[in-house]
Amino acid sequence: RELAKVVRHPYFQTISPEERSALVQPKDAGLSKIFELLQSVYQADFTQYKPNTIQRRLERRMALANEVDVDSYLNVLQDNPIELAALYDDFLIRVTSFFREEAIHTALKGTVFPSLMEGRSHSEPLRIWVPACATGEEVYSLAISLLEYLGEKAQDITIQLFGTDLNEGASEQARQGRYPESIAERVSASRLKRYFIHENHSYRVAKQVRELCVFARQNVAIDPPFSRMDLISCCNLLIYLDAGLQRRVLRHFHYGLKPEGFLIL
Repeated sequence: RELAKVVRHPYFQTISPEERSALVQPKDAGLSKIFELLQSVYQADFTQYKPNTIQRRLERRMALANEVDVDSYLNVLQDNPIELAALYDDFLIRVTSFFREEAIHTALKGTVFPSLMEGRSHSEPLRIWVPACATGEEVYSLAISLLEYLGEKAQDITIQLFGTDLNEGASEQARQGRYPESIAERVSASRLKRYFIHENHSYRVAKQVRELCVFARQNVAIDPPFSRMDLISCCNLLIYLDAGLQRRVLRHFHYGLKPEGFLIL
């Protein structure tokens, strides 16, 4: 019965763009109150995220909660912290995977890593920051690529990778470094054998890789940025922010990077 109720929701029906946009208005007073609620509970400001992204995510959660009115959905959120957490999770858009753009890792090994290693003393740590890292796959992918490039030289240099995200739950999952067996579709058999441990129907990132990576909750828009970074990788965040917030985040990246550092977008 519940499934039948959900699929009758307008979100899942074939309706015109005009009818769909009428479901949730970006300047809706109820939406403003939802933003205020998320701000008070999670200290997260979504007012400068692109309206279309927010609208789609909100419509989806409303459909799953079987609500068609923003104000009535607000009442649900005020009474149900589990639904509020689910909406917060959806707004953060945790889309990531291992070696998502193989071309980036090819460029890193061919151009970026050689440049960063040139003339580097053993006492100077190599520092990499991945903001909005979600559950950590991108951070571990960069660590593995770096280890593959350095080979035996890896033991002669201090490597520090920092993964940050607004979602503490995602950061905790990243710290654990445990992922479903389906990552085998993205990670080669040789990498799985060398950098992962297969246990309990899952793959866990090997300790030698996990020890290079630190994960923390951080709001990249307002919290102090990391500094003295050789490389910042931000591949799945700026596209969801409006121009003003993009400029603020890029100023933080500019502060965080060394003059000869690299930014991946």
